[in-house]
Amino acid sequence: MNNYDPMERMREIEIFGVPALFTDEAIPPEAVYPGMSRYELLAGDGDPERPRYAATQPGGKFLGTVLTPVPIFLYPSDTQREIGPGDLILDTGAGSYTPAEFEEKYLSPNYDEGTQRERYGKDD
Repeated sequence: MNNYDPMERMREIEIFGVPALFTDEAIPPEAVYPGMSRYELLAGDGDPERPRYAATQPGGKFLGTVLTPVPIFLYPSDTQREIGPGDLILDTGAGSYTPAEFEEKYLSPNYDEGTQRERYGKDD
């Protein structure tokens, strides 16, 4: 049984220059918030605790799930992308959000910079 709760807050991170949400829970593809892309962070052979790949399918030691507002793969047919130095920032200090709050923060057409800075604590 899956313990993923779509109303649970997830930590904001950055992957390949894209703001994203991270959880150490496995999120099944059918439970992904509408409009978000889902990727699994997988460890490589060398260090079992360091994320080495972002993948659309299981295929190594699972470290967590990432949700992005835009696809992070170069081609739709890609199933795995190597994470190099600087490609993954886990400590952005931005906070944690539900997928709905994250969508509002980054994709809302009614974005108001003053309100957002106060609401989400982001500095210029």
